[in-house]
Amino acid sequence: MTTASSVIQKLRKANGFTLRSLADRAGTSSATLSNYELGIKEPRLSTLERLVEAGGSKLLVEIIPATINGRWNDARVSAAENSRRVAKALQNNKEEIAFRICLELIDDLKSVTPYRLAQLTRDTPPITGDPRYDALIAAIVEDVCVSVGAPTPLWVYEDTRAVEKWYLTDIESLHEDADRETPPVYRRHGVFILEDELSRA
Repeated sequence: MTTASSVIQKLRKANGFTLRSLADRAGTSSATLSNYELGIKEPRLSTLERLVEAGGSKLLVEIIPATINGRWNDARVSAAENSRRVAKALQNNKEEIAFRICLELIDDLKSVTPYRLAQLTRDTPPITGDPRYDALIAAIVEDVCVSVGAPTPLWVYEDTRAVEKWYLTDIESLHEDADRETPPVYRRHGVFILEDELSRA
């Protein structure tokens, strides 16, 4: 759910409006409002302001600097920093935490603009000490870049960023499913996953 869709839905429910009643007050259709709430369509800022006001509130927009003293001000973790965190977790025998850190990388990379994505993936990540995780991080970065049409950093193609074959699931009976469901980008890095595996927290 996008930020706009969350705002609209929470505002509507908090004030007891149905889709139709809020749509009528805002001068739009129930279908359009539903698409906004589901994140299928993104409203313009002026449309969002109109919807918020129809719901009995005011929309305030705050502009903050993207950088402070040359550092980005958005709390997103770069692929290189992610690699360092994974390495630390692995050194402490916390593989579950290492995997969760990789899930957070997916969220961070998918939630930014293509320009910011390039900033977060530009630097070559240090080796984690476990080739499987080096391959996973590279696959994540390449997959997100390809999905949004952003340039893929060259480091993802290094030989050290692929393994022969690693199933993320330990359940052998699911390996055949992983063989079938793994997206091409992950397959190229030797990381075999179930369709929903990287969305699990």
